[in-house]
Amino acid sequence: MIRIVVLSSALAAYSQQPLNLIPIGSPMKWGGTNSPDTYSDSSTFGPTPVLVNNGKVRIWQEQMPTGTNGEWQIFHTETVNGGPLASNLNGNWNITLDYTTRIPISFDAAVNQWRVKGRPASGISNFGAFCCAMLTNPVFPGPAYMNSGFNGLFPAGLQANWQQVFVNPYSFANSGNVPTATANGFSVALHFTLRPPASPTVSSAITAGGFGAYNSVSPGSWIEIYGTNFAVGSQSWATGDFDGIFAPTKLGGVTVSIGGRPAFVNFVSLTQINAQVPANIGPGPLPLVVTTPTGASAPFSITVDTLRPGLLAPASFKVGATQYAVALFPDNTTYVLPPGAISGVPSRRARPGETITLYGVGFGNVTPNVPPGQLAQQLNALAFPFEVRFGGTAATVSYAGLAPNFVGLYQFNVVVPSIAPNDIVPLTYSLVGGAGAQSLSIAVGN
Repeated sequence: MIRIVVLSSALAAYSQQPLNLIPIGSPMKWGGTNSPDTYSDSSTFGPTPVLVNNGKVRIWQEQMPTGTNGEWQIFHTETVNGGPLASNLNGNWNITLDYTTRIPISFDAAVNQWRVKGRPASGISNFGAFCCAMLTNPVFPGPAYMNSGFNGLFPAGLQANWQQVFVNPYSFANSGNVPTATANGFSVALHFTLRPPASPTVSSAITAGGFGAYNSVSPGSWIEIYGTNFAVGSQSWATGDFDGIFAPTKLGGVTVSIGGRPAFVNFVSLTQINAQVPANIGPGPLPLVVTTPTGASAPFSITVDTLRPGLLAPASFKVGATQYAVALFPDNTTYVLPPGAISGVPSRRARPGETITLYGVGFGNVTPNVPPGQLAQQLNALAFPFEVRFGGTAATVSYAGLAPNFVGLYQFNVVVPSIAPNDIVPLTYSLVGGAGAQSLSIAVGN
């Protein structure tokens, strides 16, 4: 499990998260007229049902993202005793909300649904100004009323006295086939879209931070691009973004090109993009361009080397002044570290003769060929001479190639040589005779 955390953190391979346009736990007020009484109670926005109106009404909320720049905010209410939502069917009935938005948004759609004991009211039709009855909708199962909102633009902050529904008299809803005498639940979904950002700007680009954070990159290596206005939410690629074994070159409407060739986009957010450098570019300075639905960035010059290798060694594996490489035992759970060196990370020292696994990016071609942007489907071998040393003693490398079922991640199975025990053994590596630039250590016992 920790291995997954380390690797996914290094490559930002995590799934899309809610935008929290209305933050979970933020204050809100829920009010009602004649439902079953007139009241206005304070609460917090969240999925846990709470009681309002002196325990007579149950409310809760949830969120449903729609891509990287939109989200449904869903508000539910139902009577606790199963009775009708209005105590006086011939009186007016409404629901009002106070809530706080985290960032500027536009309101562009709403869906309203009445329910009877958890089942949507069926056979509904328009009544009065209440529109528009539909058999299906993008939020709730079953019929509901959906309209386009009014495309209002709202700044971040309190949205007070939002009157979502008003029916006078409430029995008038019967003309729309809403059974007012038995309907005991009502839900409303408000769709908000983030205001479009300005065109993107790129301020820096480095090899993935956990693999060396170099200022130059190489074909097939993973890079982190920093700047502004890349996306309005955060999103990582998922299975559905792949075309078979081929990774996407566009994610959330965002593309990256290096030297005019498309990179493979793994993660996008407002200020960061993680991507894999394409093949057949460089060496030398090349323009990197980020393109979003709002425009393209000015070209940012990035230096591309033929090879730019780096082993996985994130800042979380730095203990005091010692930067340890991420090395795993065959159980894929225990790390090669002094016992207890990092809280919560199972670890022990490696012993001579044991096989451990290291990970890296930017080590170049493999045979048979697996180009950038493609899942490795079979075992393969690094095309260039690779060596690992423990304190100057060469180690046997039993596997050096791309890790199966990953994109652009190299795996090195290394046999620990016979050396004296030490918690800070220098770990060095070379590729085509050139020494790696990282200063790394590993713990060896007996």
